[in-house]
Amino acid sequence: MFLVFFIMLFLLQGVAYITLCERHLLGGSQQRIGPNKVSFFGGLQPIFDGVKLVKKEQLLSLHSSWMFFIVVPGITFLIMYLEWFVIYYFFEFFTLLYGILFFLCLMGFSVYSFLLGGIVSKSKYAFLGAVRVSNQSISYEIIFSFFVISVVIFWGSYMFVSYFSLFFVIFFLFFFFIVLAELSRAPFDFSEGESELVSGYNVEYGSVSYALFYMGEYGSLLFFSFLFSLFFFDCNFFVFYLVFCVFIFIRSSFPRFRYDMMMGFFWLVMLPLSLYFLFFVVVLIL
Repeated sequence: MFLVFFIMLFLLQGVAYITLCERHLLGGSQQRIGPNKVSFFGGLQPIFDGVKLVKKEQLLSLHSSWMFFIVVPGITFLIMYLEWFVIYYFFEFFTLLYGILFFLCLMGFSVYSFLLGGIVSKSKYAFLGAVRVSNQSISYEIIFSFFVISVVIFWGSYMFVSYFSLFFVIFFLFFFFIVLAELSRAPFDFSEGESELVSGYNVEYGSVSYALFYMGEYGSLLFFSFLFSLFFFDCNFFVFYLVFCVFIFIRSSFPRFRYDMMMGFFWLVMLPLSLYFLFFVVVLIL
């Protein structure tokens, strides 16, 4: 029980301070100074940002349910937490025997938090943004599922365990594009880019509910960085940090894709590649 509590506590701290790390890395990539006024190198900046965000007033849309309005961001936050419990830990009572299948269920269920967020806002702009975001999320998750199923076949296990194989390192870049899109990071950050079109699924959210949405996003960023090191480099911490930094630097370097180009890229290029990869792994094992 105490182990679960400490993991939850450290995860919250990690989510808070990767936002600070991101701001420093983005500042360095653009030759400007990052947060440096609040304590040493802005060490207390995430705490004060969180307090300021929580103190903001939450406005509720007309005819919208207060309960559903708060529950939907909580679902996003809960899914992020549950993702970490599919990793194989030292204590057996803490480990899911079919962790990978549970993880795929979580990834599929995460789409509903975006869609429901637009519906319960009672705003046509939020609803249109939610529909667009859910469409692109489904496109990513089909390809991601094929890749994970290939990993299951190659490992012969349904648990996330530390592993290293030169065979999978070959497909590192392929998996990187999928995860970049799954996390809605640049250049596939259309959930943030919706403000240019229909204001986005989270346009009506603020204060605690807004914080829950983005804590879920950054927690998933940490998890997938860890998943990279687990899949390809035997759970190496240096690779974990390096992949996280690459995610950040891509945000400061590449412009956003056009929506139709993104959909064509994933359905016409990445989906056939994922099917070829799955077929190749099945033939190799047989």
